[in-house]
Amino acid sequence: MHFNLPILDQIAVCRNVLIAGMGGGFDVFCGLPIYFELQRHGINVQLANYSFSYITDFAGGVRLSDTLVGVNANHQDLVLYFPELHLSRWFREQQREEVTVWCFEKVGVKPLLSDYHILIEYLDIDGIVLIDGGVDSLMCGDEDGTGTLIEDVVSLAAVHALNTVPVRLLVCTALGAEQDVTYAQVFENIAALSMDDAYLGSCSLVRQMDVYQKYEAAVQYTHDQKLQDPSVINASLVSAVRGHFGNYHLTEKTHGSRLWISPLMSLYWFFTVQGVAERNMFLSQIGETTTFHEAMREVLLMRRRMCIRPHSQIPL
Repeated sequence: MHFNLPILDQIAVCRNVLIAGMGGGFDVFCGLPIYFELQRHGINVQLANYSFSYITDFAGGVRLSDTLVGVNANHQDLVLYFPELHLSRWFREQQREEVTVWCFEKVGVKPLLSDYHILIEYLDIDGIVLIDGGVDSLMCGDEDGTGTLIEDVVSLAAVHALNTVPVRLLVCTALGAEQDVTYAQVFENIAALSMDDAYLGSCSLVRQMDVYQKYEAAVQYTHDQKLQDPSVINASLVSAVRGHFGNYHLTEKTHGSRLWISPLMSLYWFFTVQGVAERNMFLSQIGETTTFHEAMREVLLMRRRMCIRPHSQIPL
């Protein structure tokens, strides 16, 4: 059984595709099913992540700038929270492959854009797939609950500015895993993106897929590492594909909170970067930021001045 990606026509013209986690943490893991499926079609694919890991003094790997490093499995020291390193180790130990995971430091738009330019030239990239674990990257900014969208907005702004890259797509998954998002407005935004021809379709993971089984193995391997905090988003996605429902907790991290695992979490939603960026209210204000703190300040100041869009409950 194969992962029926609705974006194969767009990707087919690309020589080298970069799948980049846009919100930090484990977002790159959510891109693994796409990574494996594109590989099955003979497409050359690379992995990257807007990283929460401490990469400034990371020893080893391939350093292309002070804020961009290619992490590989050669680094053997014990680390505190480094999902990208564990992913590279999983590829070596379980797949017998040497895979570099490129890490962008958590910076503002200007240095991130510069690092994207460096990596695009280094890898000869002509297609980028931004991956969001969750759906807060679809928020325009005036919603009642916007989630933790600032990291996503920084990545969105940088990739939207990459006019020389012909194919730039955005993918969301694990819908419902974020508890601080107003989902009625998520669906309203998707409807508006459909009207703008920026919504490209969706597909679902099921447990019989080889791409899912590899993805789950990579998540479980990383969760099992010492000092590695597990991912709530990926744990929720795995739980949904396994068939769990409601207040089910795969990891101890979420005990004490209330989850709502559902089949909606196993869906992948595909959009154009341009379409999502044109509806985002923050991009015009954060383009010149150099640090993440600056970007966060600009977003929070704009939120204070906004008229919050009213919403209704979803009648389900």
